Amino acid sequence: MKIGILTFHKSINNGAVMQCYSLSKKLQELFPDDNIEVIDYHMPKAKKNDTLTFKRHIKGRNPIVTLAKFLKFLLDPESYFFAKKRMIAFESVADNYLPLSKEKIFDDGTEKLFEYINDNYDMVIAGSDAIWNYNMRGFPNPYFLDESITVKKLSYAASCYGMSYEKIPHDQKEKISKILSTYSFLGVRDSESEKFVDFIGCTVPTTHTCDPTVFLDVNNLPIDEEKLKAKLSSNGFDFTKQSIAVMGTEAMCQMVRKMYGNKYQIVSLSNSCKSADVKLYEITPYEWAYCFRFFQITVTTFFHGTLLSLRNGVPVICIALPSEYSKSHTTKVEDFLKRVGLEDNYFHTDCKTENIKKIKEKIDFYLSTDMHDEIVNRMNNEAESANIFFERISKIKSELE
Repeated sequence: MKIGILTFHKSINNGAVMQCYSLSKKLQELFPDDNIEVIDYHMPKAKKNDTLTFKRHIKGRNPIVTLAKFLKFLLDPESYFFAKKRMIAFESVADNYLPLSKEKIFDDGTEKLFEYINDNYDMVIAGSDAIWNYNMRGFPNPYFLDESITVKKLSYAASCYGMSYEKIPHDQKEKISKILSTYSFLGVRDSESEKFVDFIGCTVPTTHTCDPTVFLDVNNLPIDEEKLKAKLSSNGFDFTKQSIAVMGTEAMCQMVRKMYGNKYQIVSLSNSCKSADVKLYEITPYEWAYCFRFFQITVTTFFHGTLLSLRNGVPVICIALPSEYSKSHTTKVEDFLKRVGLEDNYFHTDCKTENIKKIKEKIDFYLSTDMHDEIVNRMNNEAESANIFFERISKIKSELE
């Protein structure tokens, strides 16, 4: 049997690659006699947003924002070069370990892709990731597998995160409802996506399925540990010091610095934080997923940064970033932390006064307490939510064979 996975594997995003890698590896492990492929599909309109140029780096929504971003570049030019080096490292190996289809499809439409799916697969899985947020890609788009697809259709940990679905026009609601009602299984990642499916009136019930990085085997990644350590050392990482990883803003990094001075080595993983001791520019997505084990704790705003740190048994402090979406919706990080019983690790802060004492108390606790095994157990428990999906695949396989 041939099973295709349709997801955001081409996004310039470590988490996007790792969720795709993890799901494809798990399916290969559970169904070794079947052919598992990641459909090598990308939309030109999405690639345009993933391409980093100096013009895109400083371009804003209006001239005032563009000027502000240009002035920020003059004050911190390293941030642009950090991003460029990060992208080069990312693109060098991101696709190397994914079971990609032989044919590459680069198209904004659905006809070519859907014809390819019908001709080449017995089953197609849409997800994981925010494939149902179509703010950028528009609707209709291929991540909604419509009625023209004749093979079995399932979603795994699909999400509409970041989209205010309450504002969807009535005709789109009806169309999406009709499409999703033809799926054999609707696995969703978060509570907002459950509400989305209910809101559009879909008749197929949703089932919570965890993001694939929750069950990623971080001890069996395609990396050379010694070479990774050498790479980290060449970037200034001192393995004799205890370290705090920061994935977020310069203000977050400065907050941690004010808390601890030079007591801990502060490592910037995503942005070029000027106040960090170490800035990890040139690590691949697979090295990124592995290197969390070298830190005592991670302070982050990022969803997959949260999951991969915890998957390595390393505690996380999550900082909420204010947005219009988060004012009326549960964020994906908060949703996940509630599922694993770590919601007390989620903080709103201005990084200067609000909740600073509580955040430090929580970090101090983790720095003085070995929580590795408990954290891994919590992740393993959440990983069990994927079992119902794999059981459904087995059932469909039996019906088809």
